[in-house]
Amino acid sequence: MSRLFLKIFSIFCLVIIASIVIATFSFWVVQTTVADVQFRQQRNFQASMINTSVDIFSKRGEEELVNLLKDWQHMSAISNLLVVRSDDHRDILNRPVDEHELEQVIAFTSQKQSSPLISVATDAWGQEYYFYIRNWQQSTPNVLPRPPLIPGLPLAPVWHELIVLTLIVLAGLAAAYILANYISKPIRILQQGFRSLASGNLDTRIQRNMGKRQDELAFLAIDFDEMADQLQQLVEKERHLLHHVSHEMRSPLARMQAILGLIQQQPAKLDKHLGKLDNELRRMDNLVGELLTLARLENKTTQIQYEDLLFNDFIANLVADSVPLAEEKQQLLQLNACSKPIVISANEGYLYQAFDNVLRNAIKYSPQGSVINISCSLNKQELLVNITDNGVGVDEAQLPHIFTAFYRADSSGTSNGTGLGLAIAKHVIEQHQGSITAKNVLPHGLQMVFKLPVPKAKSARQQKHQQAQANAIDGNTTA
Repeated sequence: MSRLFLKIFSIFCLVIIASIVIATFSFWVVQTTVADVQFRQQRNFQASMINTSVDIFSKRGEEELVNLLKDWQHMSAISNLLVVRSDDHRDILNRPVDEHELEQVIAFTSQKQSSPLISVATDAWGQEYYFYIRNWQQSTPNVLPRPPLIPGLPLAPVWHELIVLTLIVLAGLAAAYILANYISKPIRILQQGFRSLASGNLDTRIQRNMGKRQDELAFLAIDFDEMADQLQQLVEKERHLLHHVSHEMRSPLARMQAILGLIQQQPAKLDKHLGKLDNELRRMDNLVGELLTLARLENKTTQIQYEDLLFNDFIANLVADSVPLAEEKQQLLQLNACSKPIVISANEGYLYQAFDNVLRNAIKYSPQGSVINISCSLNKQELLVNITDNGVGVDEAQLPHIFTAFYRADSSGTSNGTGLGLAIAKHVIEQHQGSITAKNVLPHGLQMVFKLPVPKAKSARQQKHQQAQANAIDGNTTA
């Protein structure tokens, strides 16, 4: 049993038992106060009854008093009002009389003491009548003859109260156990989940063990499962990356070993073999560079610097740089730029790499002598760029996976790339708060669609203020 469970259980026990004691004590206090008020009111009413009875007896005699008392019989208080003759010690309504109490009344009146609950009257023949209330000496309401174990529950004998008190304590313990278990159980489930996850069981999920709870602890379990999902994806991605990197490195390393063997066997062809060795080294250098770029882009903590970029000039320079590569296959790069200047917030180096990777793929997989279209348009606050080639396209089942690292959907049957170009392009565009998608076009070809946000144009006042700040900085630098 955990320490937290014991603490919660103990606290709930104390709170529940204290609440029961406080509640019953409060009830007892209220009950006592109400009883005291009712007792005083009853005494005042009984004193009034005695005064009225004595007055009727003195003026109209015993017969009228008997009629009055009979009229009062519907009241419970009349049963405590006795009128006893002094000669025979009998009540005028023939009700039972306690001789000991009557003797106390006679002794009290003989000593000339006064009480609103006792009175003596004489009839016309000198006969004395004692008017008094049963238990006239009682000055407080009936209370327990001893302090009760449970305030507010006047049970006797004591073992009855002990039984009730035991039942209350057991009920409190049961309630405390249920509440403590209700709170500590999900915490134990979370603890077991963390231990299982730490031991390497990445399939650990705990939300289903929470039942139908809809509280903060259940939401914490949902967050745990989401964390486990992300952790599992990251680990699987790392394993996938390690597998592909080792595979990609093994091929050029094997070829370089073979070239070194040929150099040893054919020293006369050294220049030819050194050229092949240089190509393999360049291939490895390119792979390592793309891996580093992809790692930086996938790292969420990597800060990318953005600045205003005139996209019209950017895309024109990109196409111009790609023309020599296209001319090797007698291809034509046709650019349909926007009619008005478009300024976006971007990192020019990363953005150039993303568009260059896509454009090089279009050149690579388009047939010789084909036309590759690059078109730009502005839709509200969104820049659309389409790069359309004339290749054989990509199988529809493979389209969702072409932006995955090391995935090659090579319909042409040749695959000498690293499989990282489109993955890098996707990460770059997403870092710029945009998106990139691919779709096949008819009759044949693949179209890559870029979407990039365009910031709202600055007002003339903002431009003037920004220019003033720039001039001030330039002036300070000159000084």
